Amino acid sequence: MSLSVLPIPVKRALCFVAEHHRRLPRLQGAMWAVAVLRDGRVVGVAVVGRPTARLLDSTDLPTPTLQVLRVACLPDASSDGHKGANSMLYGAVARAARGMGCIDLCTYIHHDEPGTSLKAAGWIEDRAHESSGGSYDRPSRRRSAPVEGGGRKIRWWAPWSTSRPVI
Repeated sequence: MSLSVLPIPVKRALCFVAEHHRRLPRLQGAMWAVAVLRDGRVVGVAVVGRPTARLLDSTDLPTPTLQVLRVACLPDASSDGHKGANSMLYGAVARAARGMGCIDLCTYIHHDEPGTSLKAAGWIEDRAHESSGGSYDRPSRRRSAPVEGGGRKIRWWAPWSTSRPVI
């Protein structure tokens, strides 16, 4: 059976992320979300919102830069399973964001992830971006630690983004 992409309510996407994201199950809010379905069953979601990096965020509304905050998929249990669902989600959110007039769309992955799905969807790695990772926790603004800690992150840009690195 083939995979298909459809919009999904943010609340349903956040519930899916809470249940299936292996590193960061908690996410506070978003702007919109899409799902990948197989045989009418959700097998993955992508959640898009304002950038977590405050320097990428705009005080003007609407913001011209968006971020893929989470992508969560069920494991590909068999050869005819959900292979390609991650790439399908990254491609879908890039097309949707561009169609809505977004100027830049980025996402971050952990340093130990290969980025295969992003490459397959045409996204561009920002090799010049340095991220030491860490936590958003501050004495004046307490935050809980992620499930697997906050290691170094690698930033990727949608292929049409104006801020993407030139290769």
